[in-house]
Amino acid sequence: MTTIITDGPIILSKKYEQAKKAIQKMTLIDGFLFDSSTENEADAKIVIGNLLKTFFNRKFKSIEIASQKQIQAIDTKYHGIRFDALISEDPDDHTLSAKIIDIEMENRESDRPYLPRRLRYYTALPDAKSLGSGVAYDKIPDFISITISSYDPFDAGDMYYEARTVLTTHPNIPYDDGITRMFFYTKGKTNSEGMTTFVKSPEHRKKLEEMLYYIQTGNKPATKNTDIDDIDNVVNRIKGREEVTTEYMRQCDKEHIIRREATIETKKSDALDIIRFAHEDGVSDDKTRMRIASLGLASDIIDSLFAQIEEEEKALVN
Repeated sequence: MTTIITDGPIILSKKYEQAKKAIQKMTLIDGFLFDSSTENEADAKIVIGNLLKTFFNRKFKSIEIASQKQIQAIDTKYHGIRFDALISEDPDDHTLSAKIIDIEMENRESDRPYLPRRLRYYTALPDAKSLGSGVAYDKIPDFISITISSYDPFDAGDMYYEARTVLTTHPNIPYDDGITRMFFYTKGKTNSEGMTTFVKSPEHRKKLEEMLYYIQTGNKPATKNTDIDDIDNVVNRIKGREEVTTEYMRQCDKEHIIRREATIETKKSDALDIIRFAHEDGVSDDKTRMRIASLGLASDIIDSLFAQIEEEEKALVN
């Protein structure tokens, strides 16, 4: 726990308290909380296992959770850890042929235009691993991508979207590359016709709606739902851990540094253009320095920028 040591009593730092309050407000749709709730293997099997049980209306006997860290979850709207659930197929039940299921929480609406291509990249990752292990093409396991989104990924207002690869010139001829992409919009309306491929009963649909509502809001249903209760127990336990709050503070600091450095790099790029144009127009370096200083760059950085332009101009002469 982060503290401030004084001559008086030990008090919690303001930053720590702010981080703790932020975590308490998070729900499972938030990248940081989802990541934190699935870092521990036992917790991950509860959270991921109950999610899969709700989606497919069946309990899987064997689930191996494989973390695929692609982008660190820095705040609640940033991408976090992706989890591939490796399913050992039950020889007595072939209702689900997929052996690898990817689960991702999506809470950043600005990513909407890039979502299909980003998922294309994610799909390639387990394939590369399989082939790298010497697996023949016909033995590459089926792959299901599940995206749970706080925004409508396709603007149709529906709860469920499903995408598969098709032979567009001959849609009646199967084209089976083993990839299925499922999108669940937590605030969408139930589109029963589109969900008939896997929702076979009103009870299943009800549990699915309850789970999506819980993921978005953190509120449990009025009626008993043990799958949600089990997940909620994990989430509440994670929210109470001091090391989780400390990690959130660390990641927020890291994000602040990244943003600050990005801002500085942008200002430096703008300053270089200002110097180049000033030299072309015959403006004195003193005036140019005053203008660049208004960007908030330190004098030593400004000196280095003028030196860089000087080297560029010497290279052009030579």
